[in-house]
Amino acid sequence: MKIITADDHGLIREGLRAMLNRMDEQLEFVEAYDGKSLHAQLVQHPDADLLLLDVQLPDCNGLTLLSEITQLYPRLPVVMVSGDYDRETVTLAIDRGASGFLPKISLNEVLVSAIRLVMAGGIYIPPEAIKGVGSAAVRLPGSEVANTSVSPLTAATPFSPAALSAPASSAASPHAASIAACLGNQNVQALGLTERQLDVLDLLLQGMSNKQICRVLDLAEATVKVHVRAILRAFKADSRTEVVVAASRMGWKAPNQQ
Repeated sequence: MKIITADDHGLIREGLRAMLNRMDEQLEFVEAYDGKSLHAQLVQHPDADLLLLDVQLPDCNGLTLLSEITQLYPRLPVVMVSGDYDRETVTLAIDRGASGFLPKISLNEVLVSAIRLVMAGGIYIPPEAIKGVGSAAVRLPGSEVANTSVSPLTAATPFSPAALSAPASSAASPHAASIAACLGNQNVQALGLTERQLDVLDLLLQGMSNKQICRVLDLAEATVKVHVRAILRAFKADSRTEVVVAASRMGWKAPNQQ
């Protein structure tokens, strides 16, 4: 697994490397210190599995850069890292395509848990970003209804879309069932997609836009974007068209061909 860290502080990059090495000593790290060097590293390392991006870089705003990266590299999960984690900043990052947001004060265990969640296709939103709202249930962009009375260590699960932490073992929903019937259970298992991601895949193959998928599945657009990126990674595709082509090779047929 290859991780790119983009932060202008060497101590932060070294700290992230040290903490994540506890998760896997075989991790490969690539470092960037500003927007220009990050673009160069992304070109040089197209096989990167994750980007940890600081909100503020010396030559550009990380949130602006985030929008560019999610367009140029739709398969690459991006987790924003920042000392500022107010609700507005976190919401903006998720809306622009981030798969997670990590405060720099996060405990080591939280960091590792959040990264694992993101790599499984989920979205991590820090509980610190919603402090002050008590224990009432709130709806955040890119998440199901989440209860804020959770500990930092276990916050990843409530803030993730349903069942994102493991591949789907059965096709309970009509959309997932349709995909399983077309592609076969073995192919579906090999893709490693969750049931919700299979729902999105079925609608994506029908030609629906993200907003249309949002309406059908009653999901936030940020959530759909994350699911679409997970689908692209699963098919090793860079576009929806490539997903359609790959699915067709597995046995999927367009509605007018069935």
